[in-house]
Amino acid sequence: MASILIVGGSPRVAVDVVRFVSVAASGDTAIALAQRLQGSAEVDLLLGVDAHREAAAQRYSDRAGLEAELRRWIASHPTGAVVMSAAVNDYDVASVEAKRSGTSSVIAPTEKLPSGADEVVVRLRPATKVIDQLRAWGLRGPIIGFKFEAAGTVVASAQSLRARVSAELVVANSLCGSLQALVDAVTVHRYGDRTALLDALAGRLRALLAAGG
Repeated sequence: MASILIVGGSPRVAVDVVRFVSVAASGDTAIALAQRLQGSAEVDLLLGVDAHREAAAQRYSDRAGLEAELRRWIASHPTGAVVMSAAVNDYDVASVEAKRSGTSSVIAPTEKLPSGADEVVVRLRPATKVIDQLRAWGLRGPIIGFKFEAAGTVVASAQSLRARVSAELVVANSLCGSLQALVDAVTVHRYGDRTALLDALAGRLRALLAAGG
């Protein structure tokens, strides 16, 4: 039976030793797609630690953990399919600075940000794109990507992502919820609601896996 890894949720990005920031990502899409594909493929579910804690799944907490799990799975299933529905952070924390009474101090990642600061400055820097690294890690099977942004730009961004990473499909979701589409190399398939989109995506994945990717 063909293998598929569905990745959902979001990694935590540490601000200090006890605090973190994260993207609001429920993991609902990953769960719903995994349910649709049961019996059609060997489905592995990889979720962030904050997504659907009751669900049976492998877990990751941060970017390092996410990347390690992806590398491990790809090493065992190089021709499998990877569905990257996770909301992976575009930025990492570069530095954290606390200001109090006119004095600034840099907070190391191993330290705790003190209470009572007058101001806290968190500087971010661009992070590498996980989906861009899947081929370099040895994945030869299909990639399914996701784009989530304004309705006026999301289809073009999905087309760009598909070409950049050699994805089979990219799911285009608009922030306002008015646009739900599957973007492939030929056309843009639009759907009236989320359920119809997920049903169509599951059907496309079954066909891909049956054809050997």
